[in-house]
Amino acid sequence: MCDTMGFFHEGSAIFAKNSDRSPNEPQVLEYIPAKDHEETELKVTYTTIPQVPHTKAILISRPVWLWGAEMGVNEDGVCIGNEAVFTKGAYHKENDTLIGKDYLRLALERASTAKEAVDVITELLLVYGQGGNCAYDHKFYYDNSYLIMERKRIFILETADKTWTCSEVERGSISNRLSQDRKFAKKNIDPLYSKFSGSADRLRQSSTCLAGAASVQDMMKALRTHAPGVKNPFAEGTVNSVCMHFGGVVGDHSTSSMIVELGADIQVWVTGTSTPCVSLFKPYRFGDPPTAPVYAEQDPAAEAYWRSAELFRRTLLCHELPPEFYAERDALEAEFLIHKDSKAAAEADQAFYAKWADTKLKKVPASYQFRNRWAKKTKVLKEES
Repeated sequence: MCDTMGFFHEGSAIFAKNSDRSPNEPQVLEYIPAKDHEETELKVTYTTIPQVPHTKAILISRPVWLWGAEMGVNEDGVCIGNEAVFTKGAYHKENDTLIGKDYLRLALERASTAKEAVDVITELLLVYGQGGNCAYDHKFYYDNSYLIMERKRIFILETADKTWTCSEVERGSISNRLSQDRKFAKKNIDPLYSKFSGSADRLRQSSTCLAGAASVQDMMKALRTHAPGVKNPFAEGTVNSVCMHFGGVVGDHSTSSMIVELGADIQVWVTGTSTPCVSLFKPYRFGDPPTAPVYAEQDPAAEAYWRSAELFRRTLLCHELPPEFYAERDALEAEFLIHKDSKAAAEADQAFYAKWADTKLKKVPASYQFRNRWAKKTKVLKEES
């Protein structure tokens, strides 16, 4: 479950997404250069499809066990984020075709414009359909929607099995529900799953944030939004928050966040970690040598980075961070926004969390169910790390 936003403002275009996944699923940031291919076949997550002669340079945020990606941008400034959407039809549950994240990466690799990305996805969808397990540590099936944008155009593409609808917007946000075409939504939406995903509340939050958004800073704030009434997300699950925290009866966790600013350059801001409300958005200029948290393709250090950061975040459960933490976070990001120095930001990030890892925090009460759900997840995380 996720939330994606995009808008234009005074000559720039800004894309933003939180990826909400299983709290134990590492997500890696990979810069993959453009490539020419002699091979004629491509192995994606579950199947093989024809390869194209040339693929574009891409920066993607990828769950470690998948070929496809949750979000990303390519060398031409095409940005895509995808969402699970819950539809009435019986999902294809065999692991033998394309999943939504495969479609996202394929479109980034092959499309020069947002419209071309729509065409890549819809043309392949008619051939292969969609389906298969999409979850890291349990079974989870769904269809997909996409926010696809570049410097001049934004499209929202919603699918149900092999059918689809597409709208062009100036400002747009999507969550885990069909919402753009009323006729398409009425025909296809599963109202029960869509309701309990918390997507209606999150879509209202993202739409409110988007209405007045004008900057990267506004999108950082948007991706850190908690639902009204949430006192401490480290003591309660918040499936209905854009910054989603695991711990309730249903819901995932915001495991990675990305903002892309499309100007003369492609400037990216990434956490490389879960839980954006306590993470730093670090700068990375597209095409530069990979600098943590951005890594080369298949570099094992990328997963190690995510896991190490996650162990710190688990220590925050049932605790309260003081205002000084957030003030220091904001001050560091203000410096990053001015200087955009990836190496310096990586060093500052490391020093910041080392300091707070040694700081004693105030404990807060949480329900037995919340503590028990997180304890089970953390036990497994530590066994895997």
